[in-house]
Amino acid sequence: MKILNSTKQGNVIFLELEQPHEAIQSNLDKAFKKVVKDVRIPGFRKGKITRSMYEKYFGTDTIVREGIMDAVNAAYAEAVQLLDLRVIDFPRNIKIGEYKENEAIQFSCEVDILPEAKLGTYKGLEITVTKDEVTDDAVNEQINRLRDSYATYEPVDRPAKADDVVRATISATVDGEPYAPWTRDGAGIRLGLGSFGPEFDEQVIGMTQSESKTFSTVLPDDFSNKETAGKSAEFSVTIDEVREKRLPEITDEFAAKVSGQSTADEFVTQTRIKLETQSTEKYDGEIRNALITAVINATEIEVQPVLVQREVTQLVSEFESNVKRIGYTLEQYLKTTDGSIEKLRETYLETAEQRVKADLILAAIAEQEKIEVSDDDLRAEIKDWNEPELSTDSQINGYLRHIDQERLRYSVRRQKTLDFLVSQAVIKN
Repeated sequence: MKILNSTKQGNVIFLELEQPHEAIQSNLDKAFKKVVKDVRIPGFRKGKITRSMYEKYFGTDTIVREGIMDAVNAAYAEAVQLLDLRVIDFPRNIKIGEYKENEAIQFSCEVDILPEAKLGTYKGLEITVTKDEVTDDAVNEQINRLRDSYATYEPVDRPAKADDVVRATISATVDGEPYAPWTRDGAGIRLGLGSFGPEFDEQVIGMTQSESKTFSTVLPDDFSNKETAGKSAEFSVTIDEVREKRLPEITDEFAAKVSGQSTADEFVTQTRIKLETQSTEKYDGEIRNALITAVINATEIEVQPVLVQREVTQLVSEFESNVKRIGYTLEQYLKTTDGSIEKLRETYLETAEQRVKADLILAAIAEQEKIEVSDDDLRAEIKDWNEPELSTDSQINGYLRHIDQERLRYSVRRQKTLDFLVSQAVIKN
């Protein structure tokens, strides 16, 4: 293979290549062996005829077409490797010269490559990020959320209030027609959630045990029950029981039950430590996000649509995995939200473009600063995962032998590059 021309214009390389006639002949021989396998003619076993006999019956077009394409593909692959091209898509505008026996063949194509990042300032970047302070109120709020999940509801002899649970006998009509889903005995209703619309809760608040009331409401247009959204409803309600939420006391017993700590004081301390850890992780993440935004703004780079769409596909795949974790398929989720895959992809376009730019720019910085990833770096990364089955050197080495190390190396290099940017940044609170 001979490279006659390789001209770069923007993010496109124009290639002119030549395959010698020896390579063409070799590929024609291979093409004949491939096409003859399924050929049968009188007097010969299937696939057992000579090339001259094949060409007499079927001509040379199929062999030439197959052989030329194989020769062109081989030359293209070799040129990409020799020129170290970071190709991102299939070649286009392919033009193949006329085939002449015992002569070289020339062809040309255009190929998109990864865009170059013209780096601006990335050292000493000044950013402002505020760290959330873990206050006593924040600790108490976190503890109360946990207490709420262990709350009980006890019967009380008083009018119903917001956040109470009432047990009630209900009959309902929607637009004048009986509505069976809302007609029931002993229905449990938590006031304030708006299960039957906000006006329903307003009417029931203040009612007492054994009290009955009939009232009309108009359900919101955006009501969660789409069958009744925007319609008028009439309810007849009799309160059977009012129950009040009771939060558990913060005792040593409660602490042991919900956190494994021996005392209530240890439980409170542990809660504060967790919040401080979360605050630090959030702070570190916001620093990195701010630095990524800053280096993108300081860099000249234009990414091709094919890269953005590829990243959109990845984001949709990640979203689909998250949806499956809560028991839905992507199709079911889109149906419940009146969405479509096209609309979902559109929502990810901006995020995808920023992610592509960030990856390319960080890779350029890593190259500029000669940031490398050693095998020890890979092992340290795996140890940080704190996976029980990857706790020994032997287990980690075995894991490394069976994974795509380049993908992990890329991830670690990206993180090391971000760490470098943080070390160089001026961070104001």
